[in-house]
Formats: sequence, C-alpha cells, structure tokens
Amino acid sequence: MDIRLIAMDLDGTALQPDRCSFSPRLDAALAEAHARGVAIAIVTGRQFRMLPPAVQSHPVWENLVVLCNGGQIRSLATGEIFYQKNLSPEALRMLLSLSRELDIPVEFSVDSVLYLTQRSLDQQQGKPQLAFHLHTILANHGKVVPSLEPFCEMPVEKCNLPHIPAHLHKKVEERMKTIPVSAVWSSADSMEITHPEAKKGTALEALSSLLGIPMENTMALGDSGNDETMLKKAGLGVAMGNAPDFIQAAADAVTERSENDGAAIAIERYVLNS
Repeated sequence: MDIRLIAMDLDGTALQPDRCSFSPRLDAALAEAHARGVAIAIVTGRQFRMLPPAVQSHPVWENLVVLCNGGQIRSLATGEIFYQKNLSPEALRMLLSLSRELDIPVEFSVDSVLYLTQRSLDQQQGKPQLAFHLHTILANHGKVVPSLEPFCEMPVEKCNLPHIPAHLHKKVEERMKTIPVSAVWSSADSMEITHPEAKKGTALEALSSLLGIPMENTMALGDSGNDETMLKKAGLGVAMGNAPDFIQAAADAVTERSENDGAAIAIERYVLNS
C-alpha cells in the first residue's frame, strides 16, 4: 500500500508511558518515513501549548498538527491556524447546566488555557487516573476562575468532563445527544467535547486536502474513542493493542501495545515495508 501521510495520535499511541516522549525506535521510524517523502501529522485531543516535548522539540518531520480532536489544524513550526471550529454559546451553556445538574467537573479551553472553578478542581483531587491531568496539564495550563458563565461568549476550542462516575456514563451519553456537540470518551471516565463538526476523521480529510494527498494514501494510528472516526476514514486504520475492543474493531489492522512500540512497528510494516 502506498502510504503518503501518517496521521498519528499521541496519548496511548505514540507517546511512551511518561506521556512526554517517543521511543528511539519510533523516532527512527518517523525520520526514515520523512526521508522517503511521507508526510507526518500529529492528530490529538491536546491543545497547541499542551503538546509534549517530543513534538515541541521541532522534529525533522514537523508539519501540520490536528488539535482538539479535530477542532483545529495548525502549523507546528509557526502556530498558524488553517482550520478551526469552536463550541457555540448555546452548547457551552447546556454543558454548564449538565455539570451543575449531575455535579461533575467541567473545564473550558480557550487558547490552550483550561479554565475551571474551584469546585471542579476539588472534584478531581485524589483520583489516581487523573494524576497526569492534575499535576502536569492543570498545573501548567489550568486557571481557576469564579465562574465559567462569562466563557460561554468566548472562543472555546474544547470542553473536558474529566471525571464522570461510572453510574452516570449512560446518562451523560444520552444527554450529549441533545446538545449540539461532538462528544467522545478519551479514557474510561473522561469525555472530551468539541464542535459537532470537529472530529478527527473530518479533520483528517481536511488535512489530506491541504497536503494534496488522497485519503486512500493515508494511514491513521490511534487507541481511543476520539480516534474512531479517523481510523475508519483513513486508507489504512491501525489500532494499538491497548485499544478497547470497539476501537480495534473499527480499524483495518491491530498492532502491538503502545508501550511495546506498536506505532513504530506499524510504520515499519506498512510504510517502510521492513
């Protein structure tokens, strides 16, 4: 298969367990793919200023990056925005109402800053699965404010529901059907919410158009619910071995787990033919 674009998720896919770095094997595979003329694009739920050191270090293959689960496409080198979809004021007010009704934390992202109330911050404390979010993301990019109401009129790129108790999962999923958003599970108890047209699959189509590469010549690598649409739309969708069953079922192929160099192995197999 003639792969000319690699669209690669970060957390749970390309990044090591430290959620900051790539393995030497993946670094080598990406460099070799780039040397052969293959375009490489990060496709992530993260915001621009929250990209990890592995990406911020200006690798030789730096190109375009898809952010906020498809809400933005920017240049890695300059930050220039080529495509953007923000949440509507109506949707933001409905999300705030849902947060209050169910008493679950909520965060609004504006220009890579996560705004939240003290109540939302308190609700996340002491939960081991949120350690990275609390001590790395919020510690560096979070800001506590008295109320999120004023942000309903601002350009909010993404909303997080970082901790949804298991007994509320189905209720939240049902309510999301009534709100004009795209909502995906980014982990077992966390949901990321964007504009209804902001999906990784839609952004991959826009990305391939910007780069002049047909969709049938794209390969997508992912592991979570927010990767499902791009795995289905890519010419070749490859799920990590650590992906849940429904994501593996959505893909054309399954590679090793991320911590076992699954992303590197997929690039070696399907792009480098080694």
